[in-house]
Amino acid sequence: MSNLITDRTEKENEILAEHDFIKRQEFLSQEFSKLLEQENRIKQVLKISNPENLSSNLKVLSSAQTTNSLVVNNWFQINDEKIQFGTDSTAIRAEFNNTENFVFQHKNEDYVSTIMPFGKEWIWRVYFKLISKNHATVRCGYDISLKKIRDYLSIADKTSNNYAFIFDKNGRCIYHPDSTFIGKNIFQISSIRSLDTVYSKKQNYVKRVAMSEYLKLDVIRFTKKLDLKNLHWFVCVNFPKNIINENVAYIKKYSTWIYSITTIMLLLIFYLFSYANRRAYKEKGIAIKEKNRLLVENEKVVKEKALIQLQQLKEQINPHFLFNSLNSLYMLVGSDVKTAQKFTLNLSRIYRYLIDPPQNNIVPLKDELLFIEKYIFLQQTRFKEEFFFSIKIEDEEALGKLIPYLAFQIVVENAIKHNMATRENPLTIKILIQKNQVIISNTLQKKNHSETSTNFGLKYLSSIYTFYSRTNFETSEKDGNFVCILPLISIHS
Repeated sequence: MSNLITDRTEKENEILAEHDFIKRQEFLSQEFSKLLEQENRIKQVLKISNPENLSSNLKVLSSAQTTNSLVVNNWFQINDEKIQFGTDSTAIRAEFNNTENFVFQHKNEDYVSTIMPFGKEWIWRVYFKLISKNHATVRCGYDISLKKIRDYLSIADKTSNNYAFIFDKNGRCIYHPDSTFIGKNIFQISSIRSLDTVYSKKQNYVKRVAMSEYLKLDVIRFTKKLDLKNLHWFVCVNFPKNIINENVAYIKKYSTWIYSITTIMLLLIFYLFSYANRRAYKEKGIAIKEKNRLLVENEKVVKEKALIQLQQLKEQINPHFLFNSLNSLYMLVGSDVKTAQKFTLNLSRIYRYLIDPPQNNIVPLKDELLFIEKYIFLQQTRFKEEFFFSIKIEDEEALGKLIPYLAFQIVVENAIKHNMATRENPLTIKILIQKNQVIISNTLQKKNHSETSTNFGLKYLSSIYTFYSRTNFETSEKDGNFVCILPLISIHS
């Protein structure tokens, strides 16, 4: 009886996993197929265009494609004329020679799809050649950011109880929930084998149990060729196995206990067992699926939430802060050259710090302290006597501990953004460094009409502290001051 229930539970789990695998690979096929629609659009343009308006029609279509946030570059060439880009940014012009060489190398090929480095990131380049009704040769191409695809899919598909990655026939990783795997050889960094990409006539996928390179536990792994035109890519969908085994063991123990009682009260227990077994089987099926989903979801949330919030925070900070800083620099250049030079140096170091975030979103306290001093110098250059700032260190050993990346900037920026500062009532900000925490306080002088806050910064800090199991992150208003307590994270956290 125990073995029968165990076998049935395992088979049911396998059926559920196979069903979810099919749904996941269909979802990924649909999402990636959308990115290949540009070729069909251009074919339609070639049908309705003549030699006089072909170039202008292609420019319109190319400009429309730039509205897709996943596309970082696109171009077209008519016959052997000059290559025309969809956008005219400095970065695109810098890529002109690279693109021109690529087109020259592949000018006789009808279709090319390749994964290649683009600066510090990886892109998916799609290139194709078409012939118009007037016998003009049209070569088109565009680049898609693999990091942006990863960010988009992590938001678009949050409910699945599994994780998936995509790789090409050479093993190059194209999509993975952990962005550090993108561009690497999946055969070298995971237990995927080249044999997993060879299928029989009866079954078009390979299924086996393997160690996950992402979750660091055993998973049921399905590998199948991704259904995309002209592409030899594969999708691998993974389901955690330890939760399934745990529930199977529990059912086996429960069944053994029921069997022991049946020897004493056979008729009565037989009736109760039949009823309980039907009900438990349904509940276990639901519970197993939910536990599997929660296990993968918890891992994905921990790794993705802080990264996405940090990206949103930086996108919010950079344009506004740079605009104000350049205005201040403009005023200094004509009046105080030495201060302008120092201002420029500090501004460059601030942006170097902003564009190179740490891998785990935490930095040494001393690094964050150096950053905020440069940031405050820029702010005091703008506000002069309207803004006072002080730092007090009670425990020097605290400087070796860690703190969330940009924590000081978030709190100081909020103080400046939401409070009034005048010569009569200057805004005062104090940073007190203690053994296990940093206390930042500012005088509370709220603006009458302040901007609506999105709380990106505080949500980001909260998610970092949650990840490191810190529950004493706190903000409050008391005695005419706004106070923020930032717990320090030790090396062993």
